[in-house]
Amino acid sequence: MGQLQVLIADDSEFMRVAYRRILESESNLRIVAMAANGEEASKLATETRPDVAILDVRMPKVDGIQAAHEIRRNNLKTSIVVISAYDDLAFVADLMRYGVEKKAYLLKYSLSDITGLIRIVEAVHRGQTILDSGIVQRMARLFCKHSDLLDTDLCGEEQDLLGLMAEGYSDDRVCATLHLDRANVERQ
Repeated sequence: MGQLQVLIADDSEFMRVAYRRILESESNLRIVAMAANGEEASKLATETRPDVAILDVRMPKVDGIQAAHEIRRNNLKTSIVVISAYDDLAFVADLMRYGVEKKAYLLKYSLSDITGLIRIVEAVHRGQTILDSGIVQRMARLFCKHSDLLDTDLCGEEQDLLGLMAEGYSDDRVCATLHLDRANVERQ
C-alpha cells in the first residue's frame, strides 16, 4: 500500500492539529487538506481527492455526516472516518444510509492511543466498517430488546455473541465464554 492521503475536518483547531500530529507520525500517511467546517471539507475533498476523510460530526455550515455523503458522492473511493462526541445512533444510521463499506464511526473519548486512529484509518481504506464499541453495545442491546419483533436468521451462536456484546463483554471474554477463536468472533 502506498502513501495514504488524508483530509481532516474539525471545527476545533486543537483537534485538527492533534489528528495531524498523530497521523503524520506514520510515513505512509500524508495530510493533504485540513478544514474547519463541512462545506470547506467537501470543497477540499473535491480538489485533493483524499483516500480517507476524517470528519467531526458537529461543524458549522455543513455537518460531518452531510459532508461525508457529499465527499462520497464526488469520489466513491474516499473512505470516511467520523469522530464524534455524540453516541447518537441516528448519526450512525445517517452515516451508513448509502452503504457501510469503508466507513467508521468513533467516539472521541474512546480514542485512547495514537495507534488506534492510525489502525482505523488504514482499516477503512482497506474496505472495513468500524463502529466504536460503545455504539456496538447500544445497537446490540436494542437488537436483543426487540429481537422478538424482528424476523431474524441469526443462529444460536450469533445470538449468544450479540448478547455478550450487549452486556459489554470484551472480545477476549466473548472468545473465552463461547470457546471461539478471535478470528471467528471478528468474522461474525
